Order: sequence, then C-alpha cells, then structure tokens
Amino acid sequence: MKEIEAYRRLTEILNKLQPYAIDLSLERIKSFLNKIGNPQDSFKSVIIGGTNGKGTLSQFLSDAFLARNIKTGTYTSPHLIDLNERFRINNKPASYCRLLDVALKIGRINSVNLTYFEFLTAVAFELFKQEKIEVAVLEVGMGGEFDATNVVNPMVSVITRISSDHTEHLGNTLETIAKTKSKIIKNVGVVGKNSKKVTDEIRRNTSAKLFFVDESHLNKAKRIKTMMQGTATKENIATALLTIEVLNKLYDYNLDYKAIENSFWQGRFEVIRTKNKTFILDGAHNKSATLKLVLSLKDFDNKILIFSALKSKDWKNNLKLLSPHFKKIILTPIAEHRLSEDVHNIKNAIAKQNIVIIAKNVNDAIIKAMEHKENTIVITGSLYLIGEAKACKIHKKFLP
Repeated sequence: MKEIEAYRRLTEILNKLQPYAIDLSLERIKSFLNKIGNPQDSFKSVIIGGTNGKGTLSQFLSDAFLARNIKTGTYTSPHLIDLNERFRINNKPASYCRLLDVALKIGRINSVNLTYFEFLTAVAFELFKQEKIEVAVLEVGMGGEFDATNVVNPMVSVITRISSDHTEHLGNTLETIAKTKSKIIKNVGVVGKNSKKVTDEIRRNTSAKLFFVDESHLNKAKRIKTMMQGTATKENIATALLTIEVLNKLYDYNLDYKAIENSFWQGRFEVIRTKNKTFILDGAHNKSATLKLVLSLKDFDNKILIFSALKSKDWKNNLKLLSPHFKKIILTPIAEHRLSEDVHNIKNAIAKQNIVIIAKNVNDAIIKAMEHKENTIVITGSLYLIGEAKACKIHKKFLP
C-alpha cells in the first residue's frame, strides 16, 4: 500500500474518534492496554511532563540514547505538520503504512471508545513493542496524573518548567497544576528550574527520590551550543544535563551530554534565514513561554509580528507582552477555524499605537510580511500557526 492511501485510511479511523475529548481517569486506557498484552511494559521509559519545553527535552534525551546506539522510540504531541511526527523510531517518523497496521489492530479491539489521545498513545506503545525498542521517551500530552502516557513505570520522570496553562482542566493556581503534573513521578524525579512554590508542592506530593536543577547545571548549560536558540533553551539544556547525569548514575547508561549539541526541535525559537529576511518561529502560547520569547528577541531589531491564537488560550495577556516590541502586527486566522480566535477580536485588544494588518490566512500573512521593510519576521501565538507556517515551505519559497 502506498503512503498516501495509508494516510487516508488512518485519517478515516481517527476522524471517528473524539479528537478533543478528555477523560480524567486512567481506568479505560489501562483496561484496554491489558487486553492487548500491556505493550508499555515491553520497554524501559522516561516520561516528561511540565508546561514548557517538553518536546525540546524529549529530543535532547532521544539524541543522548541514540548516540549510545540504544534503539529509541519517541512519542510527542502535538505534531506541527504531519501526524507521524508524533511517532519516531531512532528519530525517524514511522511510516503511515506501519501506523495504519497498528491502528487497525487497535481499532479491532477498541470496544471501550478510547479518546483520540488514548488511541494514539495505544498505537505508540504497540508500535514500540513491535519495533522492539529498548527505551521510550514519552511526552505527557496534558497534565500528568490522568494523562494516557502515565500508565508506564518509568526509570525517570522529568518535570520541566511549570506555568499556567489548560487551567480549565488542571486548576487555576501553580500549586494545583504542579500537584497534578507531579503524579507522573513514581521512582525517580528530575525537576527543572521552577519557582519555590512549585518545587515545594512537588516535594509534598511524592515520596520518590528527587533531583533539582541548580545553578551549576544552568551555568554548564550556558557553555553548550546547540542548533536551538532562545532563552528557554538554556533551561531545557540544564534539565537534560541533570537527567543524563541521573540516568548514568542510577542505570549505568554512560550517556554523553555532548550528544545534545546537534539536537533540533521544530517551532521553538526556530530561525530560518532567507535571501533578505530572517524568520523566527516560536510556538509560545502561555505567559512563561512568551516572556522567554521576548527575552530571546532582544538581539533582533527591525521586527514585524505575525500572530494568531486559539480561543482557549490567554492570548490577550500574551499579546500585551509582545505588542510593545513591534510597530506592525499581522493577524491571521488558523485553518482550524473552530479553535481559532477571531482576528477582529484580537485587533480590538491591540493598542492604538500598533499598525494592525489583517491577512486571509497564514500564507497571505507571510507574503504581506515579506512586502514590508522589516527584515525580521516573528511568527508566534500558537503551535497550530507554526505548523501552518512551516507547511508554507518558507525556507524553499524564499531562499536565494
């Protein structure tokens, strides 16, 4: 079967599920995995939760394992362009033919009406079992305690920086969010740079052995150059260094931190230089990530902003942080119109001193930005927006 046909058939299967349904329980996914032989028990794992930096850290750790020739499966979400980005074996996305084979098996047994994310997680676990991977690096989808990934018994659980996000499901305070996310820690926990209230809450909610990123890890991170840029990257590097240290100490992996120097993760302060413009793509969609983005932009002058947001996000406060640093702002809807905030609502929230331009879509926004004199084009506000921008093939369309 050709890939395009496998993609179509897989899409048909997934479209019959509830794509945005959330079930705050693990009973259904546990029951289902038990029916198919608990594939998640066939490999060792590292699970990564938190608010920001989960995908970047997943890439760092996957690269560290691969550098030691350890067969590695990586499961992340969401994808930017193609669904199979979520399922990688030794850093290569699984083919749609392979994913369809596994999805058909899962679908035949799915009598418990798994949610969209539960279904994909079951596919990941079964795929990794069939591929005989040695270690899985798993990114938590949302929260922690009731996330479908939280059925594994990981070697190490990692918590990145925690900030306010998904408050409708996780709670309105950092302490409540931290408590939920800490529930992925079972054996050993590594905790990235966080506020004292977050680290105190994590300590209160687990009896596992904990390791915390400190200034020594942050200082070491400053001396490491990776393909990823931006202020937030240094915190993620520090967390990766500590995780590698813990894995080596407790499990004798002999991982080399230098493996992360060539790591790359799409859409996180991703810089694309063209013949006469510099594009900066960053999926910042909450306060913490937006503040880091603003800090990272301080070395770039003459900027124009392309912005869009989901209705469910705190886009007004994010925009307040961004707008003072741009004279011109181009607003565009996201293709997933049901989720996209109306561009006119966004325009009404922008200060009068900003010049606001409305685009029909992301491609139109990029073309409009290219027509202006500003030489740095910043695209941010949503990972959906970043995915669409990358699908426009910026780097191919405008290269010399």
